[in-house]
Amino acid sequence: MPAHTLLVVVAHPDDESFGCGALIAGEAARGVDVVVASASRGELGEDASGLHPSPAMLGAAREVEMRRAARVLGASRVEILGLGDSGWDGAAPSGSIVAEPERLHMELTRLLEAHRPDVVVTMDPSGSDGHRDHAAVAEATTAVFGDRVDWPAALYHWCMPHSIMDDWLREIAAAQPDSVYAGTDMGRPDDHITTIVDGTGVAERVWRAIAEHATQDSPFEAISAELAHRFVAVDHLVRIHPAWPGGPHERALSYPSP
Repeated sequence: MPAHTLLVVVAHPDDESFGCGALIAGEAARGVDVVVASASRGELGEDASGLHPSPAMLGAAREVEMRRAARVLGASRVEILGLGDSGWDGAAPSGSIVAEPERLHMELTRLLEAHRPDVVVTMDPSGSDGHRDHAAVAEATTAVFGDRVDWPAALYHWCMPHSIMDDWLREIAAAQPDSVYAGTDMGRPDDHITTIVDGTGVAERVWRAIAEHATQDSPFEAISAELAHRFVAVDHLVRIHPAWPGGPHERALSYPSP
């Protein structure tokens, strides 16, 4: 049996690959049992393939893509919690992540109690990437972890540092004629980062997982190979529990002693 279980909780299919794919692949390669859960099927996203004319069809396609991508990364199981995609803004649809906080908490409680993970990784609750579903899932996962986890376990928030988001937007602006970069507040402040995990050895696997998400445009196509590598092959996290004592960055997740 695997020595440890890692539970990764995201909002939509593709968050696992475009986000912390290297972390998933690296932990799976080390023998960790990795479970990936998505709160929704991402049915309100844009369809880059143009093949799925309704939200229901797109959601079904994105679930299939996520399951294929998770298999490439080495995850042992994918769970879809069944809430709806809230979309970027406007009134949140009935049944969606933002509209149904109690249901989201209930599903997350079931998820954690079913798998009793040693480490939970979720998204950035500060909403620094601008998507309200990401923030809502992170906030709910953090709350349920604090309320329900009564076994030795660690909790992390996966995030993008401000410095990398800043470089990304600079490169995009530089590629556009007459564009002037005006700065950004996107990303988590760099001094919040506690943990930096280098996944260079599994980066090729992450790129293959990203390719499984055919309905989604890659945010890495318009940037340099060096910056794309920083996005794809290196994961940045904030350790929430146990509380971070300060000092040099962790270079690996902290699993509780057996």
